[in-house]
Amino acid sequence: MEQFREGRKPVNKMKPYIFIIGIVTLTCLGCTTREEREIKALMTAVFQKELGAGRKVILFEDAETNWEVPWLDSCSAEGILSLESDFHHKVSTKDIITLEDVEKICREGREPYRFRKEMFPEGIHVSPDRSRYDSIVEAFYKHLGEPEIVELDMELRKYMKYKAISKPVFLQGYRYAFLYISREGPHFSVYKKDDGDWTHYFTITLMLV
Repeated sequence: MEQFREGRKPVNKMKPYIFIIGIVTLTCLGCTTREEREIKALMTAVFQKELGAGRKVILFEDAETNWEVPWLDSCSAEGILSLESDFHHKVSTKDIITLEDVEKICREGREPYRFRKEMFPEGIHVSPDRSRYDSIVEAFYKHLGEPEIVELDMELRKYMKYKAISKPVFLQGYRYAFLYISREGPHFSVYKKDDGDWTHYFTITLMLV
Protein backbone atom coordinates (compact mmCIF):
# COMPACT_ATOMS: atom_id res chain seq x y z
CA MET A 1 0.00 0.00 0.00
CA GLU A 2 1.12 3.57 -0.69
CA GLN A 3 1.32 4.71 2.94
CA PHE A 4 3.66 1.80 3.75
CA ARG A 5 5.81 2.36 0.63
CA GLU A 6 6.42 5.96 1.73
CA GLY A 7 7.32 4.83 5.26
CA ARG A 8 4.33 6.46 6.89
CA LYS A 9 2.65 4.86 9.91
CA PRO A 10 -0.91 3.61 9.47
CA VAL A 11 -3.54 6.07 10.63
CA ASN A 12 -5.59 4.94 13.63
CA LYS A 13 -9.05 6.12 12.66
CA MET A 14 -10.41 5.07 16.07
CA LYS A 15 -8.43 7.67 18.04
CA PRO A 16 -10.88 10.57 17.55
CA TYR A 17 -13.77 8.36 18.65
CA ILE A 18 -11.87 7.09 21.70
CA PHE A 19 -11.06 10.68 22.63
CA ILE A 20 -14.72 11.73 22.36
CA ILE A 21 -15.91 8.73 24.39
CA GLY A 22 -13.32 9.56 27.05
CA ILE A 23 -14.53 13.16 27.31
CA VAL A 24 -18.16 12.06 27.60
CA THR A 25 -17.25 9.50 30.28
CA LEU A 26 -15.33 12.04 32.36
CA THR A 27 -18.15 14.54 32.03
CA CYS A 28 -20.78 12.02 33.14
CA LEU A 29 -18.81 11.11 36.25
CA GLY A 30 -20.15 14.36 37.65
CA CYS A 31 -23.69 13.73 36.43
CA THR A 32 -26.44 13.28 39.01
CA THR A 33 -30.02 12.18 38.68
CA ARG A 34 -33.00 14.32 39.59
CA GLU A 35 -33.58 12.14 42.64
CA GLU A 36 -30.00 12.58 43.87
CA ARG A 37 -30.20 16.37 43.47
CA GLU A 38 -33.47 16.43 45.37
CA ILE A 39 -32.00 14.27 48.15
CA LYS A 40 -29.17 16.77 48.59
CA ALA A 41 -31.59 19.70 48.74
CA LEU A 42 -33.84 17.77 51.13
CA MET A 43 -30.96 16.89 53.49
CA THR A 44 -30.09 20.57 53.70
CA ALA A 45 -33.59 21.16 55.08
CA VAL A 46 -33.63 18.05 57.31
CA PHE A 47 -30.39 18.98 59.08
CA GLN A 48 -30.78 22.75 58.83
CA LYS A 49 -30.54 23.38 62.59
CA GLU A 50 -27.46 21.23 63.11
CA LEU A 51 -25.67 22.65 60.07
CA GLY A 52 -26.64 26.20 61.01
CA ALA A 53 -25.19 25.71 64.49
CA GLY A 54 -21.98 24.30 63.06
CA ARG A 55 -22.55 20.88 64.60
CA LYS A 56 -21.10 17.78 63.01
CA VAL A 57 -23.69 15.45 61.49
CA ILE A 58 -22.75 11.80 60.99
CA LEU A 59 -25.09 9.65 58.95
CA PHE A 60 -24.90 5.94 58.21
CA GLU A 61 -24.43 5.45 54.47
CA ASP A 62 -26.78 2.45 54.46
CA ALA A 63 -30.40 3.58 54.54
CA GLU A 64 -32.65 2.37 57.36
CA THR A 65 -34.86 -0.40 56.00
CA ASN A 66 -36.17 -2.10 59.13
CA TRP A 67 -38.68 0.54 60.15
CA GLU A 68 -42.27 -0.09 61.13
CA VAL A 69 -45.22 1.58 62.79
CA PRO A 70 -45.36 -0.08 66.27
CA TRP A 71 -49.14 -0.45 66.41
CA LEU A 72 -49.50 -1.80 62.85
CA ASP A 73 -48.85 -5.36 61.74
CA SER A 74 -47.40 -4.22 58.43
CA CYS A 75 -46.91 -1.24 56.15
CA SER A 76 -50.42 -0.91 54.74
CA ALA A 77 -52.53 1.74 53.08
CA GLU A 78 -55.04 1.71 55.93
CA GLY A 79 -52.31 2.14 58.52
CA ILE A 80 -50.28 4.86 56.80
CA LEU A 81 -53.38 6.85 55.86
CA SER A 82 -54.53 6.83 59.50
CA LEU A 83 -51.43 8.65 60.78
CA GLU A 84 -51.61 12.21 62.08
CA SER A 85 -49.04 14.88 62.88
CA ASP A 86 -47.78 15.52 66.41
CA PHE A 87 -49.01 19.08 66.85
CA HIS A 88 -52.27 20.63 68.00
CA HIS A 89 -53.24 21.67 64.47
CA LYS A 90 -53.39 18.13 63.19
CA VAL A 91 -52.43 17.19 59.66
CA SER A 92 -53.58 13.78 58.51
CA THR A 93 -51.62 11.82 55.94
CA LYS A 94 -54.86 10.98 54.14
CA ASP A 95 -55.32 14.68 53.40
CA ILE A 96 -52.17 14.89 51.30
CA ILE A 97 -51.21 11.43 50.01
CA THR A 98 -52.98 8.86 47.89
CA LEU A 99 -53.17 5.07 47.87
CA GLU A 100 -50.56 5.07 45.11
CA ASP A 101 -48.30 7.21 47.33
CA VAL A 102 -48.63 4.73 50.21
CA GLU A 103 -47.67 1.83 47.97
CA LYS A 104 -44.59 3.78 46.90
CA ILE A 105 -43.69 4.59 50.53
CA CYS A 106 -43.96 0.95 51.61
CA ARG A 107 -41.98 -0.22 48.59
CA GLU A 108 -39.23 2.37 48.09
CA GLY A 109 -38.96 3.55 51.69
CA ARG A 110 -37.85 0.12 52.87
CA GLU A 111 -35.60 -0.95 50.03
CA PRO A 112 -31.82 -1.24 50.50
CA TYR A 113 -30.12 1.98 49.48
CA ARG A 114 -26.64 3.39 49.94
CA PHE A 115 -26.11 7.12 50.23
CA ARG A 116 -22.99 8.77 48.82
CA LYS A 117 -21.04 11.70 50.19
CA GLU A 118 -21.81 13.91 47.19
CA MET A 119 -25.55 13.54 47.86
CA PHE A 120 -25.22 15.66 51.01
CA PRO A 121 -24.35 19.28 51.72
CA GLU A 122 -21.05 20.21 53.34
CA GLY A 123 -21.03 19.39 57.05
CA ILE A 124 -22.70 15.97 56.78
CA HIS A 125 -20.33 13.03 57.10
CA VAL A 126 -21.28 9.61 55.72
CA SER A 127 -20.19 6.57 57.74
CA PRO A 128 -19.75 3.00 56.41
CA ASP A 129 -20.08 1.54 59.94
CA ARG A 130 -23.73 0.47 59.81
CA SER A 131 -23.01 -3.27 59.70
CA ARG A 132 -20.59 -2.96 62.63
CA TYR A 133 -23.17 -0.99 64.62
CA ASP A 134 -25.87 -3.61 63.92
CA SER A 135 -23.57 -6.43 65.02
CA ILE A 136 -22.79 -4.64 68.30
CA VAL A 137 -26.50 -4.09 68.97
CA GLU A 138 -27.21 -7.76 68.31
CA ALA A 139 -24.39 -8.84 70.63
CA PHE A 140 -25.55 -6.38 73.30
CA TYR A 141 -28.99 -7.98 73.56
CA LYS A 142 -27.51 -11.48 73.50
CA HIS A 143 -25.29 -10.71 76.50
CA LEU A 144 -27.74 -8.87 78.74
CA GLY A 145 -26.83 -9.57 82.37
CA GLU A 146 -23.39 -10.89 81.43
CA PRO A 147 -19.94 -9.28 81.98
CA GLU A 148 -19.53 -8.62 78.23
CA ILE A 149 -22.35 -6.08 78.40
CA VAL A 150 -20.07 -3.41 79.87
CA GLU A 151 -17.67 -3.40 76.92
CA LEU A 152 -20.52 -3.61 74.41
CA ASP A 153 -22.25 -0.66 76.05
CA MET A 154 -19.07 1.39 75.71
CA GLU A 155 -18.88 0.48 72.02
CA LEU A 156 -22.50 1.50 71.46
CA ARG A 157 -21.92 4.87 73.10
CA LYS A 158 -19.50 5.73 70.30
CA TYR A 159 -22.48 5.69 67.93
CA MET A 160 -24.87 7.74 70.05
CA LYS A 161 -24.71 10.75 67.73
CA TYR A 162 -24.88 8.77 64.51
CA LYS A 163 -28.12 9.12 62.56
CA ALA A 164 -29.95 6.62 60.38
CA ILE A 165 -32.62 7.53 57.85
CA SER A 166 -34.62 5.65 55.26
CA LYS A 167 -34.33 6.34 51.57
CA PRO A 168 -36.46 9.46 51.04
CA VAL A 169 -39.58 8.79 48.99
CA PHE A 170 -40.62 11.64 46.72
CA LEU A 171 -44.32 11.87 45.99
CA GLN A 172 -46.54 13.58 43.42
CA GLY A 173 -43.79 14.81 41.15
CA TYR A 174 -41.51 15.95 43.98
CA ARG A 175 -44.22 17.88 45.75
CA TYR A 176 -43.79 15.94 49.01
CA ALA A 177 -40.95 13.94 50.56
CA PHE A 178 -41.51 11.21 53.13
CA LEU A 179 -38.73 9.66 55.23
CA TYR A 180 -38.12 7.74 58.44
CA ILE A 181 -35.51 8.95 60.95
CA SER A 182 -34.48 6.58 63.73
CA ARG A 183 -32.60 8.93 66.04
CA GLU A 184 -33.89 11.30 68.75
CA GLY A 185 -37.12 9.33 68.88
CA PRO A 186 -38.07 7.33 65.77
CA HIS A 187 -40.41 9.31 63.56
CA PHE A 188 -41.66 10.01 60.07
CA SER A 189 -40.89 13.43 58.65
CA VAL A 190 -42.88 14.89 55.80
CA TYR A 191 -41.45 17.76 53.77
CA LYS A 192 -43.16 19.95 51.21
CA LYS A 193 -41.75 21.87 48.25
CA ASP A 194 -42.43 25.60 48.58
CA ASP A 195 -41.11 27.98 45.93
CA GLY A 196 -38.49 25.45 44.90
CA ASP A 197 -37.21 24.74 48.43
CA TRP A 198 -37.94 21.85 50.77
CA THR A 199 -39.58 22.87 54.05
CA HIS A 200 -40.63 20.77 57.01
CA TYR A 201 -44.38 20.13 56.87
CA PHE A 202 -45.07 17.84 59.83
CA THR A 203 -43.69 15.04 62.00
CA ILE A 204 -45.27 11.77 63.14
CA THR A 205 -43.56 10.38 66.25
CA LEU A 206 -43.67 6.60 66.44
CA MET A 207 -44.04 5.92 70.16
CA LEU A 208 -44.83 2.45 71.45
CA VAL A 209 -48.40 2.13 72.67
